[in-house]
Amino acid sequence: MLLQISYVYSPRCDNEVTTLNKGYMDKLIVKFEGKEEPTVYNIVTFLKNKSKLKEVLFSNVQDLIRHPLTEWHEIVHAEVNRGEGDGESKPYESKYERENIALPKEMAKEIVEVATSLRGCTIDFVDRCNEVLDFDLHEKLNNKYGFTGAKRLYNIFKLS
Repeated sequence: MLLQISYVYSPRCDNEVTTLNKGYMDKLIVKFEGKEEPTVYNIVTFLKNKSKLKEVLFSNVQDLIRHPLTEWHEIVHAEVNRGEGDGESKPYESKYERENIALPKEMAKEIVEVATSLRGCTIDFVDRCNEVLDFDLHEKLNNKYGFTGAKRLYNIFKLS
């Protein structure tokens, strides 16, 4: 998150207009007379009623700023740092390459059924497939069965 301090304000002036970002977690830093450390409040629209959280309602910010014991304050606007790019998400990249091996006729119906339903990929099923395949399907599946193994069948065989 990128934080920027908007201004420092003397509470004795009454002409301040507060612009806060709703939806983001803005913070209010207030230094009171008689205290060494400033107090940091989260500016919220609803209080969570937890004693350890220092929160102030959005509608009560002006009252806290104009309190007679307030020496100074800062409002910190939190903005989402979106980074480089056009705002598009990164496309999914599978860690396995498509192998596009042709389906054997003897097991084609069962393999497609398991791959599309995403269940039934058991050790027994893989053993039956190995009888007609010229490679070890256990090794290609990395000994992962069930949902993960059924999903992996799409990358091993030419199904779509």
